[in-house]
Amino acid sequence: MIKKYNSTLAALLTVCSLSVTSAFAQNFNNIEWTVDRSNTPSQDRDGSGRTPSTRNATNNQNEVYTFEISTTSTSSGLQRQEFQFERREDFHRFEGEFKIDSDQPNFDRVSLAQTHDDQTGSEGVFSIYQVRKDGNDYVFGVQGDTTEANNGYSTFDTVEIELDRWYRLETRTYSANRDDSFEIARLYEGNTLIWTETIEGGGEGEQYKKVGAYRLTNGTGRVIVDWADLTFYTGEEN
Repeated sequence: MIKKYNSTLAALLTVCSLSVTSAFAQNFNNIEWTVDRSNTPSQDRDGSGRTPSTRNATNNQNEVYTFEISTTSTSSGLQRQEFQFERREDFHRFEGEFKIDSDQPNFDRVSLAQTHDDQTGSEGVFSIYQVRKDGNDYVFGVQGDTTEANNGYSTFDTVEIELDRWYRLETRTYSANRDDSFEIARLYEGNTLIWTETIEGGGEGEQYKKVGAYRLTNGTGRVIVDWADLTFYTGEEN
């Protein structure tokens, strides 16, 4: 169930006030999407674990890619096992399915997917989709650019998820000049929408996606994350 709720209507009203394309207020409904098979990833890895081969990562929709952080150490620097995809500008969209393995249940603060832009450091992280421990439960949520006061993890909705269960994440993004970028994210269980959020601000003219497993600051534990059906699109206004 959703732990807290921030009105989607309020988010849409905020969007309407932005001096950017009217597609935002229409929830990208006037965008025509084309599958982008050219967006091939590279491995981005640090620390102990495994990142799968990138072979066919955007061409073989039936393959499962397993990412593992295999150490509990917090003193060995970054713990990152991810695919990093190519930069895109204007309208772009990502869809993929993920599952967290119950063989390693003792983790906290693990990023599953991210959107980055051309800025450096914490300003370069436009959105971080993550799972945190809440007592005995696991909750999915997001945080944005850490330099933006309204983009902290606690300001967005969270939803409880289960281990060993497949979920589909979809992000629709408009990459524009700084402070004009915009992203709508949706999480599905089967065909049921269970979570949605809107990220805005920050940003530069190009952004790129990452998927896999990345232990966030103050995160703990080993974790195994499967990703499948990775699909990218580019969009144009009708």
